[in-house]
Amino acid sequence: MIIRTSADLGAAIRAGRLALGLGQAELAARVGVQRQWVIKIESGKSTAEVGLVLRTLNALRLKVEIGEALEKPASVRPPAGLSYDIDAVLERTRPNAAVGSIGHGDLQSSLARPKKHKR
Repeated sequence: MIIRTSADLGAAIRAGRLALGLGQAELAARVGVQRQWVIKIESGKSTAEVGLVLRTLNALRLKVEIGEALEKPASVRPPAGLSYDIDAVLERTRPNAAVGSIGHGDLQSSLARPKKHKR
């Protein structure tokens, strides 16, 4: 199963629990959490503590593998027709740039402003 969202993770945990014939209370006892935590994680809670998630996956004998995605999710790709002028961004980050040094916030705002492609 490929997990891309917290909802996917919750579904995997629920499926693993059901495959072992465990109730939510039984899984909670194995992990050392309240049943309410299991309910939240199975419903896709996105702010769950990573350590508890890993303990839960271990209790369910589920394996975690990290690999490169076949393609970037749409949320990571810039919209069609837009790109970033990385040379301009890097030039503005140099301490001796004509405008002066740039702060972290300036870099973030530079990256946030996409440049339209010239056709």
